Amino acid sequence: MDDEPEIVMAAILSASLALVRPAGMSAADVEDWLIAAIDTLAHLPLHIFENGARTARGRCTHHSQIVPAILDDTREALAWHTRPKVNWVPRLVVPEQEAPRAQEPLPDPASMSGALQRMGLSRGWLVERDGRLEWSEDDVA
Repeated sequence: MDDEPEIVMAAILSASLALVRPAGMSAADVEDWLIAAIDTLAHLPLHIFENGARTARGRCTHHSQIVPAILDDTREALAWHTRPKVNWVPRLVVPEQEAPRAQEPLPDPASMSGALQRMGLSRGWLVERDGRLEWSEDDVA
């Protein structure tokens, strides 16, 4: 809605008043009542006011009951809406570690092709000890 909240509130309150307006209430009385009602309810956010007015329309039988019914119905929602808001700080939690899977035994480096042996040596996966190639203890692939 692009309308100002006061205009929307006036329209909703006029509709609510039309349901219970006394026959002797003049146009000037209606205007005075609307001004007083809007002034009393101006602190309510529009979405909360609309819900309260909907409830009041179904409950009120006299125009003097409308504003108190809206205030009563919106009290809890307004308290929630105006509560102190704390900035949420995301906390990174390390997921639970799965139990390490049993690794298949690594093949004997002597059984690997020459190209794989050279690659393993160049990347530090294999080390040469006593003339034999062995898997490095630091970085087992």
